[in-house]
Amino acid sequence: MALVACLGTAAFGAGAGSPQAELRSKDEIPVNYNQGIARIRGGWILSGTLSPIPNTDVIVRTDEQSNVVVRNEAAIPSEWRARGYVHIGDIDVVGNVVYAPFEQPDYPQGHQVTARYDAKTLKFLDAVELAQHENSFVAVDPKSRIAYSMDNFDGDALLRYDVAHKWKPLRPLQLSMLLEHTQGASIAEGAVWISTSDAQNDIYRVDMKTGHVDLVAQVTDPPGEGEGIAVAQLPSGTLHATVLDPDMTKVWVEHFSRPTAAREKTPPARMFGGGGGNRTRVEGFADPCLSHSATPPGPCCDTRRTLRLPLHPFTSGAVTQGWLRTPALPSRSRASGAPSATSSQSTT
Repeated sequence: MALVACLGTAAFGAGAGSPQAELRSKDEIPVNYNQGIARIRGGWILSGTLSPIPNTDVIVRTDEQSNVVVRNEAAIPSEWRARGYVHIGDIDVVGNVVYAPFEQPDYPQGHQVTARYDAKTLKFLDAVELAQHENSFVAVDPKSRIAYSMDNFDGDALLRYDVAHKWKPLRPLQLSMLLEHTQGASIAEGAVWISTSDAQNDIYRVDMKTGHVDLVAQVTDPPGEGEGIAVAQLPSGTLHATVLDPDMTKVWVEHFSRPTAAREKTPPARMFGGGGGNRTRVEGFADPCLSHSATPPGPCCDTRRTLRLPLHPFTSGAVTQGWLRTPALPSRSRASGAPSATSSQSTT
């Protein structure tokens, strides 16, 4: 794992009194783990999908030194894969359970799946099909056992489910503003912290009682595609956000300080980042439905993202001794587009 030292302020308040977080450091991890992150005792749970390459959905558990301890490749069970579910998004961990969002690319069908895995063994436990169009993330409040997600990639409300009562749908939490290109979420300190892949990979704090939204950070170094997020008080920081590097061969885990009240600052000029989708695509495997955008998929792939992806992802044996860097490959492909102890801390 490559560690980059303190990088200075990388967040700008959305308005007067908005909280502000400072980028402290960042770590490099393999491109395979390009979707989700959650903190557990003594390490991390990571998830990834290199769409549309088949069977690249993966969940891993690491130790504190980021060595892979347990790995579940092609983690989506065959019965769900046969029904079209091919993508795992940003995961969460509560107790000894990993909550993982499965997604099928025909969004107008209006149903997606959230699954549960054992956090120690990463063995599949069960899954539930939910009435929502997209499924970038799931975050579960460890106190109320209410799960949060979003119906579409862009939206101004959070879906809520009562996990303890068979995922009973609850009234959505209305937000104070529209969020674009939502990718991940984590729950801590009375808030849902949401990461995005919008133009500046904005990170927001959403008050769980009022739905008020504050901009707390922006992932712009590097200006790649924002992915999942975890919130945990650690020496490295409090907000831990992942971003797919522009060269599409690695992912960065960026560690931000706890947001504090700051005077209004003017956001920097828009930088390349975020963009048209959160589904990595490779030429030769193109599927227009695998683009994750706010609008239903059209007949062609969204080509606003022109970053490159290696054609040969890691095999299971390549990561058992810790993170290995993916080598850069010739330009043949084109892609488009951890946590408070209460939110993601394992109790085991």
